[in-house]
Amino acid sequence: MMDSPIDVLVVGAGPTGLTLACELLHRGLTVRVVDAAEAPLPWSRAVGVHARTLEILHRMGVAEELIAKGQKLHGATLWSGGETLARIDFAELDTAFPFLLCVPQPDTEAVLLGLLERLGGRVERAVALRSFRQDGGGVTAVLAGAEATETVRAAWMVGCDGAHSAVRRGLDLSFEGETYEDRFLLADVSIAWDTRDDRVSTYFSDDGLVACFPLPAGRWRLIFTAPAGDDATAAPSLAEVQAIFAKRSGNGGALSDLTWSSRFRIHCRQVTQYRDDRVFIAGDAAHIHSPVGGQGMNTGIQDAHNLAWKLAQVHHGVARGRLLDSYHDERHAVGQSVLRSTDAATKVGTVRMPAARAVRDQVARMLTSFEVIQHRVAREVAELTVGYERSALSGEHSQGILQGRIGAASGGETPTVASIRSFDGAVAAGQRARDGRATRAGESGTRALLETLDDRRWNLLLFDGRSDSPDGYARFAAIAGAVRSRYGEAVDVTVITPRSARPAELPDGLAVLLDPDAELERAFGAETECAYLLRPDLYVGYRCQPADEGRLLAYLRPLLRVTSEQPAGA
Repeated sequence: MMDSPIDVLVVGAGPTGLTLACELLHRGLTVRVVDAAEAPLPWSRAVGVHARTLEILHRMGVAEELIAKGQKLHGATLWSGGETLARIDFAELDTAFPFLLCVPQPDTEAVLLGLLERLGGRVERAVALRSFRQDGGGVTAVLAGAEATETVRAAWMVGCDGAHSAVRRGLDLSFEGETYEDRFLLADVSIAWDTRDDRVSTYFSDDGLVACFPLPAGRWRLIFTAPAGDDATAAPSLAEVQAIFAKRSGNGGALSDLTWSSRFRIHCRQVTQYRDDRVFIAGDAAHIHSPVGGQGMNTGIQDAHNLAWKLAQVHHGVARGRLLDSYHDERHAVGQSVLRSTDAATKVGTVRMPAARAVRDQVARMLTSFEVIQHRVAREVAELTVGYERSALSGEHSQGILQGRIGAASGGETPTVASIRSFDGAVAAGQRARDGRATRAGESGTRALLETLDDRRWNLLLFDGRSDSPDGYARFAAIAGAVRSRYGEAVDVTVITPRSARPAELPDGLAVLLDPDAELERAFGAETECAYLLRPDLYVGYRCQPADEGRLLAYLRPLLRVTSEQPAGA
């Protein structure tokens, strides 16, 4: 006999599954989370949480709690032959979290589990997925617990169950890729040495490399390429790790208190499809790759973040089913990019031929001597460059530069040559929205824009520009009315004006943000009238200059269902 059907069955309670479950609960779905393991694994495993992931966790309300448990790293230094090969610094990143947070994975999971429980969810341990079948209305799954087997019914199922995913096997999805020839060693230790504990330090030597990641409480995560000819299977001992570390780092640091060590091979694999009708996969179930750059757990969390809002909107009837196709399109492309970059970095970092190492070192020194390249590398490592510019959900329209008006932005509503250039150079469709502080009309004090927006809805931002006119405000009122009449609460509309008081011409029911210091104007290139439509995950879906009712509605028409009575939690 089956229990009452649930909305989503989440298989796997690692960081990806926990993030997904929390986001789904936040959006009003019923969720059941099962994991085959009797308890969370105690080993530190993934230790790096990047800036983009921290931005997501901040929206979820747990970033500060996690940061308190971790170690902030402000950059990375690469060494070769006792000399600095390259330096990457995070201080100038365009984010509220300009650092890499090193924190053991059990702590990350504990913080997410605490949020899950506060939202009314829980994890069922020692419950394994045995089989499943799907039909047009949902998924029927067989779960085996410690004492009984049960059949459950869910509208959707998501496999977040790791590299050996039962969901992926049940879908018979090919996990295409390769296994690296090199073997690697891992060790969590204490080190008595004189080096900074706020940076990643990587040492290249003739014998191989060692990467050193500072952890909380003065501990370190070390990752080595295995010495040539190493064919041992046992976990490396402290003495073995000490010898390799001393040879490659070139200093006299003494290792102690080995709490975990391992030998492993690296795989580079990805499934061809992230969705099969009502079943999805995310995280390591969909992609595994080299640990270079610490991208794995972060990519899985962002898979979950991308899927949750789409699944919620389709399940609630707010959005059309085709919205779910964009999960595969967007995240498969991101996963493919991560595989390519980590594969290239791994192969470059593990070259053994002396001539190839010399070329690598020379090129690294030359490239990272340019500040713009250093900044680009830092943004890529922090995953701030992850975007969906080529997604079918991304669209924009602006006038050509030759159509621009000559003159000042304050001289009229139409775009000037300068404002077109500013708009074209601002945040594009498919990129994460920028932030800035503004004051909500009728209130005092400033707040960050993104914290004022409801991430369960689409958010239409209508930028007033430096020129105001009755016709412009009438156009904004018409756009807001048209959007609300078709899509109800599914889309929130906010006018952003550089004025210090609410424009009297706007309807009372229309939210207004005051931007007299032009923080948002600069962030969005909004010197003259324009519109930005933000997706619920706060990436830009569509933008246009000037604001155009017909183009906005044409963008929304194939995505959202027309109704003025939308569930508030969608």
